[in-house]
Amino acid sequence: MSIPLPNLDDRTYEDLVEEARSLIPIECPEWTDRNPTDTGIILIELLAWLTEMTLYRVNRVSDRNYETFLNLLKETPWKLPNDLVEPQAREAALEEETRNTILELRQRYRAVTKEDFEQLVWQDWEQKNKIKRVYVIPDCARESSNNNAPGHISLVIVPARVQVEPIPQLYQELKLWLDQRKLLTTRLHIVQPNYVTFNISADLYLEDGADIKQVEQLVREEINTFFHPLQSGTYWDGKGWRFGRNVYPSEIYALLDRVSGVDYVKNLVLSESKETATTDTVNSIPRDLVTIGQVTLKFKDRLGNDWR
Repeated sequence: MSIPLPNLDDRTYEDLVEEARSLIPIECPEWTDRNPTDTGIILIELLAWLTEMTLYRVNRVSDRNYETFLNLLKETPWKLPNDLVEPQAREAALEEETRNTILELRQRYRAVTKEDFEQLVWQDWEQKNKIKRVYVIPDCARESSNNNAPGHISLVIVPARVQVEPIPQLYQELKLWLDQRKLLTTRLHIVQPNYVTFNISADLYLEDGADIKQVEQLVREEINTFFHPLQSGTYWDGKGWRFGRNVYPSEIYALLDRVSGVDYVKNLVLSESKETATTDTVNSIPRDLVTIGQVTLKFKDRLGNDWR
């Protein structure tokens, strides 16, 4: 939607003539003959007509003005083609160039906000096909576990192959590319995700007639999909487990209980791989992703007997 142009002067020809005639008794009291044939009245009407034409031009923006305004916004000078004589053709050329200039201005180049960094990497970086996820943590230094470092921004990059060794050259190229677009006072860090591995053990009570092999396969597929850092299927919009999200036993209970053939679940235990003690919740910090270690399942019938 175009911005309506303001009316810089709304006086008409009649307004100008009336205003001039009203000043005659003040400026020239001896002027008493004011009929239409009087030379002075004729001059007033002529000047009012010329003034009205000037006001008409004041209220219009010429093609050259549009050209000047566009050059103020564009990086390279642009001129309206001289071979365009028809007003419609000139108007169409100006509209097209105005549209292109606005689209250029709307393109992101500077990285200021979290969304700026993410969109620049995904849309403009030439090597974006080598990464699968980008997560920006504001006010976070490279080794910081909390957002307590003003002026620092950490970009957590998930490569196409998860849990691989860092790619120093790729990360360095991305950092140099973003350094040209970030604010001077921003300290940028490119980091790998910190993978938190945990184990799951649970007792699954099956429905009568359930196929234990099929149920076990479905359970393991659901668990791997639910916690996958990249391809999470119907979970997390298919974009993978969310960065920094804790793991709660309640959601795993619900996940296993929905599997076809499982009647209910008991004795669910979570344990982090680096620790022997069990934990009620797997906690994580903003740059963490969780991965599944060992999954231990015990199958029982409704009476609590081991499934045969």
